Amino acid sequence: MFPYLKFLSKYWQGERGKIALIFVFVILSQSLSLIEPFFFATIISKYLAQAQTFPSSAVFFHSLMLIVVAWVAVAFGARTFKNLQTYFVNTVADRIGIRVLEHAYHHVLELPMSFHSREKGGELFRKLSKARDDVTALFQVMFDKIFQNSFSIVVVFIIVFWKAWRIGVALFGFIPLFFFVTWLFTRKIKKTQVEINKINEQMFGSSFEAITHVELVKSFSSEGREEENLRHDNQLQHLRLKKKTLAYQGLGFAQGTVVNLARVVLLWWGAVLAYRNLLSFANVILFNFYSFAVYQPLYDLGDIYTKYTEGIAAVDRLQSVLDEPVTIKDIPNAIKINKLQGSVEFKNVSFDYGEGQMDTDKIADEHGMKVSRQILNNISFLVEPGKKLALVGQTGSGKSTVIKLLLRFYEPTSGEILIDGRPIKDYDTHSLHKRIGLVLQDNVLFNTTIADNIRYGTFDAPDDLVKDAAERASLQPFLAKLSNGLFTKVGERGLMVSGGEKQRIAIGRSIIKRPDILIFDEATSALDSHTEEEIRKSILEVSKGVTSITVAHRFATVIDSDEIVLLVNGEIKERGTHKQLLEKAGQYSRIYNLQTQRLRAGQELGEEE
Repeated sequence: MFPYLKFLSKYWQGERGKIALIFVFVILSQSLSLIEPFFFATIISKYLAQAQTFPSSAVFFHSLMLIVVAWVAVAFGARTFKNLQTYFVNTVADRIGIRVLEHAYHHVLELPMSFHSREKGGELFRKLSKARDDVTALFQVMFDKIFQNSFSIVVVFIIVFWKAWRIGVALFGFIPLFFFVTWLFTRKIKKTQVEINKINEQMFGSSFEAITHVELVKSFSSEGREEENLRHDNQLQHLRLKKKTLAYQGLGFAQGTVVNLARVVLLWWGAVLAYRNLLSFANVILFNFYSFAVYQPLYDLGDIYTKYTEGIAAVDRLQSVLDEPVTIKDIPNAIKINKLQGSVEFKNVSFDYGEGQMDTDKIADEHGMKVSRQILNNISFLVEPGKKLALVGQTGSGKSTVIKLLLRFYEPTSGEILIDGRPIKDYDTHSLHKRIGLVLQDNVLFNTTIADNIRYGTFDAPDDLVKDAAERASLQPFLAKLSNGLFTKVGERGLMVSGGEKQRIAIGRSIIKRPDILIFDEATSALDSHTEEEIRKSILEVSKGVTSITVAHRFATVIDSDEIVLLVNGEIKERGTHKQLLEKAGQYSRIYNLQTQRLRAGQELGEEE
């Protein structure tokens, strides 16, 4: 348990005062609770067994009333301190659980894209939320059970061995046997719980993905397959749960058998000692009551151990996430920027998905051994402030990797990337991202209003700036058709808007940042030719006077760029303006002419239809 507690200890640092108060409440409530059996034993042995020895009924009732009032007062104090203890335990434990989740969530968001590319989002968040619940539960039993019960057992141990060591041997002699049967069954429970946690995470991740991509599921009529996957995982979980339930039942039966045997032996031995005048009648009653103060906590401690074995599996899986290194970090005293001139330069940049990068981007050699995949090879270019650069090439040529490197999602294998003449490593990454606008091929929209999606990342932007960004992104014709305009909800992942409308919202999101560098990564490749042309005009409009880098598969969308760079297999093959590249009659020219012919053929086919 101690390595686990060491992991958790950093999360209760801000609660030390309240934890100390909890300890005080535990000591007070348990001390008063352990006094109560004295009142009961006294009433039984003196006021019931020896009622006739009192000189008068008045003395009897007066004396009895005093002890009853004292008993009620002690019991009231015990319950009061117990309630205060429970309140503080629950609130402190919940805050600690929140810290665990927040810390893990922060760490996950800081992890590089190489980590996120190989993890399922739903499965990952399940790990985090499960660890939060289990940590909260563990802190509750630690404060509410472990210290409380340990304190009771120690106090009872001292009292019993002080007053009658012979009865103490019988009372405490069964504890090792109790712990042995508990350990025996909880081993099975831990192993089964690990399996249940793993199945839960897998089921949560797969179901989350299916719901997230419900449009794809429906379009391929795959509802039955997804339901079958869920049914299969549920059945596996059910079988493990039956196994775990049997282990729990066996544990309860074994513990109950040991405790019942111990109480029978204790009562028998107490009677023997009383018969030999080695123990008073009152103490026989008292110590049998104290057996509840010993064996009931043992039940709780057994439950604590089972909760520990359940929680350790979840926290171990969380720790595996926390052990993932944050490979891309800001240097000490990184420069925080409010404005950029906008020059971007790549100097002899190479990149491959080597060790620690995305496993999905590794390939195998002829012997089946994994080898690193070279994505970029000695790339160099310069974009001056306010100029437009286009990166073109076929799928897999390395265009989007250039953008990921510029955003510091990955680090170059070699070479250097500079913004305004400084290496990007010199800048504070968060402030750098605030100066860069990004429009992707498939932009993420949240299930909230259009206005909130536009102001995402610039959360305090007033409505007038949102409206201005929407107008500059040519959203007005679309908004005019909506009864709530900007305050219309877009649906889960933007399912209520078309691809072109989604792109315009993303453009508005970038505009409202008033960025110094604009990046368009295949922003029009998934659109029809008419919508593509409209979006292209919007892009040209919003990128005036701003440094822009456009990644495109279709060359016709970048003919207005100040420079076009053709990438082939991660290397620059040609560069120049559109006119210069056509005059060169090289690879760019051939691909452009082929794309133009296909576009014309498609248009003619559309006219005939």
